[in-house]
Amino acid sequence: MSNWRDQILKEFTPKIARLTLVADPDGLLLEEGILEGIRERGFELIPFEDRIAFRYAYESKFRSRWDRGEQTDLVVVLRSQASDISGLPYDLLLSGRKLSFNLGEIFPSLSYPVVAALDRGDLGALYEAQERHAPGQLGDNATKEFALRHVFEVAPELIKQPSDLLRVLLRRHYSGQRIPHVLDERFIQLLRQSTIFNDWPLETLIADREAFFTFLQERWPIFLDHEAASGEPGIRADEAL
Repeated sequence: MSNWRDQILKEFTPKIARLTLVADPDGLLLEEGILEGIRERGFELIPFEDRIAFRYAYESKFRSRWDRGEQTDLVVVLRSQASDISGLPYDLLLSGRKLSFNLGEIFPSLSYPVVAALDRGDLGALYEAQERHAPGQLGDNATKEFALRHVFEVAPELIKQPSDLLRVLLRRHYSGQRIPHVLDERFIQLLRQSTIFNDWPLETLIADREAFFTFLQERWPIFLDHEAASGEPGIRADEAL
């Protein structure tokens, strides 16, 4: 199965063009795996951020080498909100190969703002889930729930009692799992649909590791008594991880 990086790296064949111009509004070329893959293929990257600094680097490090007949594969990266390269100098636009990459093209079925909120390290799991499950077009909330389930292994619909939520939070806080705030907000909204957690400070317990363990210490006898009375098996930290 391919991964999301393949969608970008397939465009970088050695010696395909000495100058490639890339619109990269989401900073995908700066992701460690992408950056390493591009450099392994013999390309050198230079960002277009300051016109004067760029022009000096371009003329002294690359243009002069091309004039001497040397072969180099240069990638000029433009970070702007628009997925176009019209802001680059005219002489580059005349001679460069033009590419554009953004999260919307790589994750066409999912909500762009939600995907953009994820850490780049989580995109691999999200892309694999998109390929495997073919979810169809999802809106914001559905994308949040899709990411919670398939990237972070949190299935809100399976949390039906306090011990279920404790297991999820134990795993999260023991492992140091970092979940984007927009996903936590949706998770809390779904939990609030049940009256079970009305007296739980969910916003604090989900975001704050120390607050969660303090809460757990205070409530632990209550949970043990409840589970003993109901005949349910007790929850252990090692089972939650």
